[in-house]
Amino acid sequence: MTSHSKEGDIYINFIRVNTLKISPSALKERLEKKGVKLEKTFLDYAFRVIESPFSIGATPEYLFGYYMPQSLSSMIPPIALNPSPKDRILDMCAAPGGKTTHLAQLMGNEGTILAVEISKERVKALKSNINRMNILNTIIINKDMRKYKEYLMKKKILFDKILLDAPCSGNIIKDKNRKVDEKDIEYCSLRQKELLNIGLDLLKPGGELVYSTCSMEEKENEEVIEHVLKSRDDIKLIKLSPIANFIRPGKIKGTLRVYPPYEPFFIAKIKKEG
Repeated sequence: MTSHSKEGDIYINFIRVNTLKISPSALKERLEKKGVKLEKTFLDYAFRVIESPFSIGATPEYLFGYYMPQSLSSMIPPIALNPSPKDRILDMCAAPGGKTTHLAQLMGNEGTILAVEISKERVKALKSNINRMNILNTIIINKDMRKYKEYLMKKKILFDKILLDAPCSGNIIKDKNRKVDEKDIEYCSLRQKELLNIGLDLLKPGGELVYSTCSMEEKENEEVIEHVLKSRDDIKLIKLSPIANFIRPGKIKGTLRVYPPYEPFFIAKIKKEG
C-alpha cells in the first residue's frame, strides 16, 4: 500500500471528478473498492487521495476520463472565472488541459472554448486530456498568443471570458530542484505583463479575465496586476473572496493566494469596462 499524502507533506494529491462522464459518488465507490482511500474537499466533485495501492494516474477510471489528477489550488482559477454555457472563452496557455477541461465541465460541455498552446509537445497532452474526458466544446490552437492576437483582432473575434494561467518561474512543490534567479523572475514578469495586456485587448467590453500563476514571487503576481491597473484606463479589479479555508487574501485587496502545503497559487480577476 502506497501512501500518497499526509498532513504536513509539501505535496498533497487530489483528483477532480469529470461530472460530464460520472458522478462523484459513483467514482468514489469504484475507487474505494480497489483500495483507494479518499477524503472529501470543499468541492463536491474533488477528492483528496489519502492512500492508494497504485498510481492514481494509471487506472481504468483515469483512462475512461472519469477524473483528472489535479491540485486543489489549480481548480480555483476556473471557478473564479465562473463561465456560463453561453460564453465564448479563451484559454490562453491551455496545456496540459486541467483548467481547460474544468472550464468545459463547468459549462456543461456547451458554449465555446478556444484553447491556445504555444508548445507542440504540450499540445499532445492537451489533446489527449480533451479526448479522454469527452470534451466537445473546445477548439485547440497550436500558436503563440503574441502572434495569434493579430489574427483574432483582424477577424474581430473577442471573448466573453478569458483564463490566463500564465507561464511562470514555478515553485518548489512542482519542482524540488527549482533553481531560478532574479533574471528568470524578471523575464517571466515581462512576459506575463505582455500576455495579460493581450488578453485584455481580446476581451469584449464587460468581459472578465482571470489571471493566475503557481509562482510565489510578487513580481509575477501582485506587480503584474498593479502594472496593468496603472497603465490602462479601461479595466478594473473585481474582488474575489476566499471560498475555502486554505485560500488567503492576496497583498492586493480582492486577489487570492494559496500557500504551502497546498500548491502555491495567485489568482486575480479583472473586468473590462465599456
